[in-house]
Amino acid sequence: MKQNLNIRRFLGQSENAVKIQILTALIAYLLVDRYRERHRLSQSLSLLLAELSITLFSRPECEEHVVNRYQRRRQAFEQRQGCLGL
Repeated sequence: MKQNLNIRRFLGQSENAVKIQILTALIAYLLVDRYRERHRLSQSLSLLLAELSITLFSRPECEEHVVNRYQRRRQAFEQRQGCLGL
């Protein structure tokens, strides 16, 4: 069961915690399988799950936003420093 649902370790030790973790993994597995069927993807379910786990938490547009915000703040700071005229 742990191998097919890709559960590395159980987070809780009680019977209820283990059941909840198994059910959560099973629901996620079935949702991704349903997505694969609905969009008629030819790749295997395990490959789709691996791709999803890699891209799920990457936020390139957010990282770009942070970099742009940092650059704008830096430019504003440099402009204010230039206005001091010491």
